[in-house]
Amino acid sequence: MAQTRKILVKVGGETLLAADDRARLAADLAAVLAADPARRLCVVHGAGPQITALGQRLGLQSTFRAGRRVTDAPMLDAVAMAMCGQVGPALLAACLAAELPAVSTPAASGGLAVGQKRPPKAVPGEPGPVDYGLVADLAAVDARLLDALWAAGFVPLLSSLVSDPHGQLLNLNADSLVTGLTRQLAFTDVVLVTGVPGVFRDLQDPATHLPELRAAEIDGLIASGAVQGGMIVKLQEVQEILARGAQTVWIVGFREPGAIADALAGNPGLRTRVRA
Repeated sequence: MAQTRKILVKVGGETLLAADDRARLAADLAAVLAADPARRLCVVHGAGPQITALGQRLGLQSTFRAGRRVTDAPMLDAVAMAMCGQVGPALLAACLAAELPAVSTPAASGGLAVGQKRPPKAVPGEPGPVDYGLVADLAAVDARLLDALWAAGFVPLLSSLVSDPHGQLLNLNADSLVTGLTRQLAFTDVVLVTGVPGVFRDLQDPATHLPELRAAEIDGLIASGAVQGGMIVKLQEVQEILARGAQTVWIVGFREPGAIADALAGNPGLRTRVRA
């Protein structure tokens, strides 16, 4: 019997700012299921720019350490409002308009993801241990909620707001949620929707596009300087996802209609497929 293809799509908040972008993503997700209704599809979305903007409106200054947001109690309110009151509902509405039967919920729902407060820790570039506040490390995953939603024909849209065993809400990085879900739910494909369409040795030169990579090539690619900036972080995330058991990670751009469905169908375009 053929293995049911489980697909996890991670979408950054910066790709969900405009209604047209949300509509294009929703249509693409609907095409993924239309190609094979037996697929199990899940979306994890971020809300970074929306949290920062809402915090400013509330008079809160965003603070980052080593690229990660420090979350005190007032900022956690902004995180919850942006994730569950702004980004999640807007993406849900776009999916419903595309006739995709989606359900928007924080990862805390049903005990799907349980967090524990991150202790102060040393991070590169900081003089001492950093206390990130009400930020979580992932402690446990319970797949029953996703299994129930899939069995009923729904597509989960998850924000990375979690709870600890004592009822404290915590801000979990979306990358951590993706890697945790990948291992526990045996996702075969993980799709990272980004601001660039794939991996290039030179973003200004389409001829330098890399349509296919192996995980073992990534360290050498970074060390050689062939990739730079945000793509280094993205490829390190890819390494972690593949180490957690995914068979394939796709890097696709959010501006191209049908990019996710095309990638999963094996049409390379300017996307990049990375295999273990």
